[in-house]
This record gives sequence, C-alpha cells and structure tokens, in this order.
Amino acid sequence: MTKLTLFSLIMTLVITPHLVQSVVVEGSKWKLDDKEVVLFFDAHNLSAFREREEEEVDDFIQVLKRYSYSACILEKYFDTQTKPLHILLEQCPESNGHETILASLIKKLAQEESLAYIVVENIEQRAASGAMDDVIGDYGKIGKASFNYRPSATHTFYHQSVTLYDVLDEYERIMSHLNNAYVLSSDKVKAIHEDKMEIIEYIYNGMLQEISTHAVPLHENFITVLDRFSSQGIPPYFEKLGKIIHQLFSCIIDLYALHRVLSISSESKVVLVAGADHSLYVQSRIMGTLDAESEYGYGDFSPGVKTTSSLKREDFYSLLM
Repeated sequence: MTKLTLFSLIMTLVITPHLVQSVVVEGSKWKLDDKEVVLFFDAHNLSAFREREEEEVDDFIQVLKRYSYSACILEKYFDTQTKPLHILLEQCPESNGHETILASLIKKLAQEESLAYIVVENIEQRAASGAMDDVIGDYGKIGKASFNYRPSATHTFYHQSVTLYDVLDEYERIMSHLNNAYVLSSDKVKAIHEDKMEIIEYIYNGMLQEISTHAVPLHENFITVLDRFSSQGIPPYFEKLGKIIHQLFSCIIDLYALHRVLSISSESKVVLVAGADHSLYVQSRIMGTLDAESEYGYGDFSPGVKTTSSLKREDFYSLLM
C-alpha cells in the first residue's frame, strides 16, 4: 500500500467513541506449533444485538465455570492436568450498567468464587488516546466533551483532563514494550513487526505534522483548547487529528495483541477476546506468516459486511473446551 493510499484511508475513517455495545460474531481455534490459540471476534455498536449482548456475558461465564470445574475434577480424580485458559481481553468502557463480554467480564468474574485454571488479562493500553477519542468525538457531534471510564491495563485514567502530551507519552510507553517484545521475537515475528511498524510510524509522523502545522498546544487540557472554538464548531484539523490518533492506536493494539498471544507459554491455552479487526489481524498473521493450522471455527466476520448472527453458548463451549 502506498503512503498516499494509506493516508487517504486514514482520513476517510470516522472517529467514533469506543462504546460499550458489542457482541461476539466469530470464533476460531488454531494450533501454532504446540500452542493452542482461540480467537473471538467482537463487533462493536450493533444495537440490534442489545439483548444478546447481556445474555452473552452469562453464557461465556457459564462456559468458563464449566471449564474450571471439569479441570479440577480431572486433576483430583484422574490425575490429569488441563491447560489453564489465559484470556487476553480488550476491556471496554461500561456505561449505565450495560453488560457485555468486553466491558463486564472481569467485574462479573470477580463476583464469582475464584475459578481455577482461568486467568483474565486486560490488554487495553489506550487510556490517554481513548480519552482523546471521547473528547474530540463528542465535541464534533454535540459540542461538549465527556469522558468514558476507560479501564486501562496501566491503571491510568483520565476523567477531567487529557493533553496531547499524555497521548505522546502513552505512545512512547507502549512502543517501549513493543520494542522489548521485538528483541525477543523470532525472525518471522520480527518481519511481521517491522511491516506493521512501517504503517505505525507513518501515521505517527502524520500526527506530529498536524500538531506542528496548527501549533496545537501539547500541555493544555484539550477540553480547554476545544472550548475556544465551541461556539462556531471545532476546526476540521482537530477532527482530522482525532482520526489520526484513533487509527494510530488501533494499529498499535493490533501489534500489542499479537505479541501477547505469541509470548504466552504453550502450557496455557491462549484466548483473545477483542474487536473483530484486531482479532482478524492476529489471525491473518499466525495463519499466514507463522503457518498456524486451523482446527475449526464458528461465525463469519467480514469487514464492511453487515453481521446477522452472534455466537451461542454451545459455540463458546466447543471452542474453549
């Protein structure tokens, strides 16, 4: 993809808040050498699935409880070890008590008795960039800013103030982690990393160019910056900057998720529950460059195609057990 084409694609993306509505539309199971990998594809903001979204949380937890119970029985009575499930979760904001797997799984599991063989890790790194999504997105639509409670894995939260410096600092912090993962990677994984980083660095440089061209303040609360324009609407270059930030950090999470999937020991079964595009990226790389073998799957996610069904409890069971 040429740089011109890439940048044109970025500019056509609509910046949308990372809302809590979500439903799992596809799941696939893979064997990567001696590692078992299960990928779940979550489609965001599908209002037609509102009732299913809340049922889905319970379905998923019931399957996890069954997995834990079965593993304990096998260990106690049959001296058979079961692989723990290491779940990598792109944890999303929760609003008004609305429950989905991405928003509510960790909270709901905390209300259960401790489940053996189940580990859930929040891989959401986008605290500052997510907050900037909220601020610019809301200002562009309704003329005022708001913050979702974003459950970042870093325990860094932005409720009243976020600056571009916070976003740049977050970029450097995640890059430091990704660079460390790169050093420990195989040659094939390094090639995947380098390919994605070429895109990330190009988008990042575009972000710096926008900031420099329009002299956007780095250390000022961005709500205050936008308030100076609220009466006549925010300038187009702010919306453009928001789109760049949104796409930049989406690409970063693609790569972060891939490295986490690959870094976990094969002694665990790795489960990624994330936005469909993130899971699609991971699947395409382990299936293509890394030659993972497909075992089976359920559902059918295609970017840009309207989703008409979601996974059921028996689908979760078949993929996880």
